[in-house]
Amino acid sequence: MKISNELKIGVIVIAAIFTGVVFLVKTNDFSTKPYKLKTYFNYAEGVRADSIVKLSGIDVGRVEKIEFQYVPETKIELVLTLDKKAKVHEDSIAFISTSGMIGDAYIGLTPGSVDKPFAKDGATIVSEDPVEMRNLMKKANAISESLEKTLDQVKGLVTDNKAKVDSIASNLEATTANFKEFSEDIKHHPWKLLMKGK
Repeated sequence: MKISNELKIGVIVIAAIFTGVVFLVKTNDFSTKPYKLKTYFNYAEGVRADSIVKLSGIDVGRVEKIEFQYVPETKIELVLTLDKKAKVHEDSIAFISTSGMIGDAYIGLTPGSVDKPFAKDGATIVSEDPVEMRNLMKKANAISESLEKTLDQVKGLVTDNKAKVDSIASNLEATTANFKEFSEDIKHHPWKLLMKGK
């Protein structure tokens, strides 16, 4: 069977196009498939599956899964699914924050150091636990108690030394009155300064 020249040219063109496509795919990353990172928290109030993940404040993914890990200690494992274009370095830190004062919790990621390689699919990055509200309340209560004790001590000092404080106040008032009188006298009779100097 004789193959026509047109058919030969068509096969060559198709082969060239196919080769070009394969070359482009191999030399360029057209993959839009997201990748996953893991991180662990001791405390993760407000975080849920599908919570937003932000890199430097920009939405780049979601929390795919939340699980408890019990060995060697109880931790909360979060699996984060990130956009392929959102790359973080291996020393990136995960933290929990909220949108606004009372908004939804989200996972924030720091970009990490430029001299570190990018985290690969399935890698684990370190986390920074949020401050627990109960710990804040404990600290606030401790500060409040300390202030109350200090105020009681100040009140005690004032009460115990009321006579001395009243005496000091009286002396200050008398001194102020004398100085005012002296100042008025000097204003009207400046020659008295000259007399004092002799």
